[in-house]
Amino acid sequence: MTKRIPMAAGALVIALTTVAAAPAAPAAASASPALVTCAGSTTVAFSPGLTNTERTVSVSGQDTANLCVSPTHPQLTGFVAPFSGTATQSCTSLFAGGSGTETLHWSDGTTSTWAYTNSFSNVNGTKVGTSTGPITSGTLAGAEVTQTITFPNLDLSACSTPQGLTTLNGLDTWTLTRP
Repeated sequence: MTKRIPMAAGALVIALTTVAAAPAAPAAASASPALVTCAGSTTVAFSPGLTNTERTVSVSGQDTANLCVSPTHPQLTGFVAPFSGTATQSCTSLFAGGSGTETLHWSDGTTSTWAYTNSFSNVNGTKVGTSTGPITSGTLAGAEVTQTITFPNLDLSACSTPQGLTTLNGLDTWTLTRP
């Protein structure tokens, strides 16, 4: 499936190195109990790499949740959500926020497509992204999704090199609730 990356690096998303840090805390409790909660990671690759000058880049990556828990849907133990696209992007506009769609490919063979809007903030020097929106089709259609991505080891020094920033790695939490 394709995840539009209007660029906030997707729901940020977000490459091939391991990030050693604890996942972000789950989103604040909602009025409805969680249908599914997940922890995972996001990897993103940029080609060519991002620099401090805007240019068109190819963006690809994957959201992966390998630890999902659900009292109502125990068969949903994880998912993968590959994404790709192009964007006019630079390191200075990387976390501007955006919107798009993404399809989660669940461990039981079903899918959920959701429409998200994301934003980013700095929390104690760490970049944190929050994506929210409804599942528009598939498993759990109508549920609300909150994805929180933390980039604990974000180093933008590569933005000043000719190669540029080629990868991002983040840690995710996901909460799916009924509205």
